Amino acid sequence: MALQNLIPSGGMTASDIVRLGAAFSLGAQPVDVSPRELDTPLYTGRLLAHEVQPGLTVTASDITYVTNQDLTVDIEPTLLCGVMLKGCTTETEVIGYGRVTRCPERVHLMGFGVPMRYRSPVVSGQRFLTAGFFLKPAFFARFGDDLADDGLATLQELVTGEFRMETLARSARLLEIARLCHEHPYRGQLGELFLESNALSYVVEVAELLKRERRMIALMGRRQYERVLEAREILDSDLVNTPTSLQLARRVGVNVTTLQTNFKAVFGTTIFGHVRDQRLLMARVLLQEHGLGVAEAAHRVGFSRPSAFSAAYRKYFGCSPRSEIRQGKGA
Repeated sequence: MALQNLIPSGGMTASDIVRLGAAFSLGAQPVDVSPRELDTPLYTGRLLAHEVQPGLTVTASDITYVTNQDLTVDIEPTLLCGVMLKGCTTETEVIGYGRVTRCPERVHLMGFGVPMRYRSPVVSGQRFLTAGFFLKPAFFARFGDDLADDGLATLQELVTGEFRMETLARSARLLEIARLCHEHPYRGQLGELFLESNALSYVVEVAELLKRERRMIALMGRRQYERVLEAREILDSDLVNTPTSLQLARRVGVNVTTLQTNFKAVFGTTIFGHVRDQRLLMARVLLQEHGLGVAEAAHRVGFSRPSAFSAAYRKYFGCSPRSEIRQGKGA
């Protein structure tokens, strides 16, 4: 299926842009699949916005604002989904519903079941790297009643009623999908196919994450679920100097046994396992992108013995850390 270029020949207003789902990069002007630098009175940078299937549009932007403005936007019934890969925490005022907060590396879903208006400030010098998609009712219509027991039904719920918002837990898989919207090497028809595939992967992953999150909330309650998310954010904020399980439990206000049980139920691993895996991922970056040796990378991520680090690394990645150094130098 050929992608439809959504840029009117006469240009776009801010409202036009947000109707295309650029809720996470307000004021930017969509570009073609091939990268193209833009320079406007409002921003510099670029944005991808293409309809890959009826009712499904993928968006990706990398823009820096050059002026201060409050943009008031009218939007039709739509489900907006986006993740901010780089940028600062921002607030958007949904008229009649108050303010909603969007944070870096968190997936935000904003469902508008009826035409509405919202206002977002932009500040000169702020840079935002974002990616996501938006869904129109036409996307769900093709499935008919088949959505009844499917994860997509959970997404469809967000475009019923008036305004609804969900903020999902940080997901490494979704962050990778979002980055691929920016970093893929494809052009032409191959690029179009890739964007369609990536957008569908994004939708499926978000649907499954939202479905799983609601199942966990039903199992343990929203407050306990939020404590688990808070615990992981504390761990991820400083993977080198992580608190003990007892210290972590005290910080989030729950006993150690409950935290350990709920953490494994939500993330499928123990607190120790999560920290170890994240440190190994950090080590891979140090080896491939910063050229550190095995012993130094092991020390930086908290392993006291290089041999223990190498064994854990091989078990997790299926290759030795030394081979990663060679790959990094070869690249």
